[in-house]
Amino acid sequence: MSATLEDGEVVVVNKLAKVKRFDLVYLKVPKSKEKSIRRIIGRPGESLYYKNGQLFINEQEKDEAFIGEYKKQFEQDGMLYTEDFTLKALTGSPTIPQGKYLVLGDNRPYATDSRYYQLVDEKEIIGKVEMRVLPLHKLQRVK
Repeated sequence: MSATLEDGEVVVVNKLAKVKRFDLVYLKVPKSKEKSIRRIIGRPGESLYYKNGQLFINEQEKDEAFIGEYKKQFEQDGMLYTEDFTLKALTGSPTIPQGKYLVLGDNRPYATDSRYYQLVDEKEIIGKVEMRVLPLHKLQRVK
């Protein structure tokens, strides 16, 4: 998540918040004892794919402003910041089942996320990341 958060930073997690698309969430990594922060990209009932590095949800193009500068730099270098994939190729289903979410790390070229460990069950989401509190000079709400 280096595009947004860095290792060792301390964040506030709201366990009661309802998660929306593009929220950062603190979650239990499926089939692991680890916990991680990732971004909600796909929600239950949605179809989703990346084509030419662009996100499409329910056949509509979606802007991912939170990775804009990184994406632009990769494209200038002739690379894709998010490699193309389809939900069907990833999970075998054209839509995200109820109670599941597709999560991606903001540092896409290097992140371990739903592209590797599949969809995340709703009960594995601990809460929404609200703000960074440490280090103090970076105190701010997280977008």
